[in-house]
Amino acid sequence: MSVGGSQRADDVAVVIPDASRPQVQYAPSTANYDIFNAEVARITAPHGIRVCDLGGGSNPALSARRIVRQQLDYVIADIDGDQLAKAPPEYPTLEGDILERSTVERLLEQGGPFDLLFSRWAAEHMRDGRTFHENVYAVLRPGGVAVHLFPTLFAVPFTINWLLTDRLSRLLLFSITERKSKFPAHYSWCRGPTRKQLARLESVGFEVDRYVGFFGHGFFQRVPPAQAAYRRFADALVRHPLPLLGSFAVVVLKRPES
Repeated sequence: MSVGGSQRADDVAVVIPDASRPQVQYAPSTANYDIFNAEVARITAPHGIRVCDLGGGSNPALSARRIVRQQLDYVIADIDGDQLAKAPPEYPTLEGDILERSTVERLLEQGGPFDLLFSRWAAEHMRDGRTFHENVYAVLRPGGVAVHLFPTLFAVPFTINWLLTDRLSRLLLFSITERKSKFPAHYSWCRGPTRKQLARLESVGFEVDRYVGFFGHGFFQRVPPAQAAYRRFADALVRHPLPLLGSFAVVVLKRPES
C-alpha cells in the first residue's frame, strides 16, 4: 500500500542524520522513491552484476534499456503469476513465494546468488518478516546487498489497514483517499529505524548499511485542513524523529563478505 503526499521542491534535499546511530537518517515521505532509486543506482553502477527484482510483477523497476546498457543479469520474482504474465517479454521471470524454501532454491538456480535484491511495496505483504529476510539473505552472495522500500507501522493508514478487517479497511481508506491497494498487508518487521528493528535485522546476519525513516503521507488529502496540519506535524518529526510514528522506510542491508 502506498499513500503519498504532494511533492514539494525542497523535500528531496531534507535528510536528517541520527548522530547516535550513523546508519540511520530521516526525511519527508515524498523523498522515499528518490532515495530508493539512488541506492539502486549506486549499487548497480558496476556492470555485469546479478539483480533480483522481488515483487516487480508487471512493473519492473529498471528499464530493459538500462539492463542491456549495464549488462545486468536481471530476473523478476513475484508470487502473482497474473502480474508476471503482464511483464514485458524481454524480462526473465520466476513465479514463487519468497517465504518458501523451494523458491529460494529456484532463484539460486535461475540467477543467483545475487549481487543485489530489491523490493518496492512487497515487504509489508510478507506474513513472516524473519523468514522473509532470512530467505533474502540466502539468495545473496557474500557481500551482496538488499534494498527494500515499504510502509511502516504505526502511521495512521497502515495501522488501520493492519487492525481492521479487509472489508472495513477498504471502506474507510477508500472513503478518505483515492488509492486502490491490494490486501492483505501484514507489516511483519515493517517498522521505522528503532533499535529493536535494527537488532532484528542484525540477528538474521545482515549489516545495516543505511536505514531511512520517512514521515508524512497523503491520508488526509481529501480533507485539506487536516492534511495541512498533519504536514506541519510530519515536518516537525523529520527534525525531531520518533521512529514508531514513521510512515515509510528504505533499508539497505548487506550480507557480510564472510
